[in-house]
Amino acid sequence: MQQNRYKHITQKEVADKANVSLSAVSRAFTVGASVSKKTREKIEAAANELGYKPNMLAQSLMTNRTRLIGIISSNFENPAFIEVLDLITKELKSRNYLSLIENLTTDSKPDVVLDTLLQYRVDGVLFLSSVLPTIFAEVCAKAKLPAAIMFGRANLSGSISVVTADNYNGGKMGVELLVARGYKKIAFLGEPINATTTIDRKQSTITTLKENGLELVAIEHCDTYSYDAGRTKSLELLTNHPDIEAIFCGDDILAIATLDSAREMGKRCPEDLGILGFNDMSMASWGAYNLSTVQQPIKEMVSAAVDIIIARIEQPDLPTEQRLLPCKLIERGTLKQ
Repeated sequence: MQQNRYKHITQKEVADKANVSLSAVSRAFTVGASVSKKTREKIEAAANELGYKPNMLAQSLMTNRTRLIGIISSNFENPAFIEVLDLITKELKSRNYLSLIENLTTDSKPDVVLDTLLQYRVDGVLFLSSVLPTIFAEVCAKAKLPAAIMFGRANLSGSISVVTADNYNGGKMGVELLVARGYKKIAFLGEPINATTTIDRKQSTITTLKENGLELVAIEHCDTYSYDAGRTKSLELLTNHPDIEAIFCGDDILAIATLDSAREMGKRCPEDLGILGFNDMSMASWGAYNLSTVQQPIKEMVSAAVDIIIARIEQPDLPTEQRLLPCKLIERGTLKQ
């Protein structure tokens, strides 16, 4: 019968039960260590019967690896980032790593947040942000800590690895779709003005419209990636510019907020107003929104970011890497045919 699962079972008890050496038990529970299949099966059977759980702290002291990856984000008010975190934690777990998540709020000091992760001796750090404080890259480089940023801007001379969608071409695709659908009076509603994703999507929108003999009717920016911020700014936009035919939103949560604002003002979508988002988060496909959007390849970005960090944990001398992944259009029901 299995022992009380709260009782601390030692490796020696497992070794005695399986009639193997203590070192064999240690190797069986160390990732990458060599142990025969027959011995491993005996050890696992004994461990299951006794209710033994490996002491991860003890293992980290022996291997100098915690198998912890720190994740820093500042966008928890945006449901899209919760979806990204879900994918990252699952991807890390599938590779025998765990995550330690830090929320970088407006009141947080970047150096304190990073110090916390360093105190837990994380093996690497993944930043989820399009606005990265310079200190993060500097501290990670100084500590020789493998790090990558998702949603940043690819920079071949950068001191930190970057995985991002091709925001510029994504914006171009979005504008070309709007123009093809006959929209001429187009506005842009973006995220924080200093976010690199917003900068690239907005500039692409301006340039592509110019190439088609058009210009933006209006530009608005939200202070945060939140539904409430999107509601406030979209109401202002629609009130101040009632002749707008379509709004290109730099994020799905802003597009969803805009759709709700339009409905509140009695506008029909797509009959009276076209709305295009960016991301393709789960809510975008919900029947209540059925949002047309520019899709970021989030699953591929997560896999690439985890690949980059783990590769540099195993091979510390690898240089930084930049991966720019293509977007694609997802056409649903918020644009006229």
